[in-house]
Amino acid sequence: MAIHLKKFETMSQYNTYTADTENFILPNVSLTVDNNTVHYNPSSPTPPTPSHDFVEIGGIKWATMNVGANSVTDTGLYFQWGDTQGYTAAQVGEGEGYKYFGEYDCIYYNDGSYTKYNEGDSLNTLESTDDAVKAAWGGQWRMPTTAEFQALGTVTTSAWTSSYEGSGVAGLVLTDKTDSSKVLFFPACGYCGDGSVYDVGSRGFYWSSSLSSSDVQYAYYLAFNDGDVYWQDNDNRYYGYPVRGVVG
Repeated sequence: MAIHLKKFETMSQYNTYTADTENFILPNVSLTVDNNTVHYNPSSPTPPTPSHDFVEIGGIKWATMNVGANSVTDTGLYFQWGDTQGYTAAQVGEGEGYKYFGEYDCIYYNDGSYTKYNEGDSLNTLESTDDAVKAAWGGQWRMPTTAEFQALGTVTTSAWTSSYEGSGVAGLVLTDKTDSSKVLFFPACGYCGDGSVYDVGSRGFYWSSSLSSSDVQYAYYLAFNDGDVYWQDNDNRYYGYPVRGVVG
């Protein structure tokens, strides 16, 4: 944290300066005086209380539900990687008024290549303007990186359920290894591609904010099914996956 100094030759100068509220009253700043020197002590603002339910695991606040969801078992919205516009399953299809989730309608794709997040711009993490969580929830909320998904895997135990808490919704249950009261549920929402929704109830895919290191056509995501969890996998950016928010 930077400490800024303003030197006064006399206490009279200091008193005159601090009487001027335009100079003296600043956000997140406190003042102390030592040997006629004013010490500006900018403090980090207290993070706002997230407006969405969360569970803090491994120093990261993980939202308990997907963007666009109304409950922890609800799918919410499907997003292409890098697009802040989400779609419900009912909006997926072919023809006018539907989202196809193919390469030709993928954001930043044009004439055979990607115009952003490519070899030329060296961007490997979504900017805030392209972050679906940030766009939907604002504040400090954002999409997790693939490293944060991997870290989540090291501090939790994972288990598949065919009916989370009797809801009839299948998915992945993650429990904090040090505090069993901290539980996250990721419903198996399947994915969208080529005008259809696939594998609902049998597989789950959740975008990270990280571009694949192997091919700019791909991005990293969390994937799971009954028996396996892949904390870092990658596939085409034009597929539609849910997103889960984090703060931290």
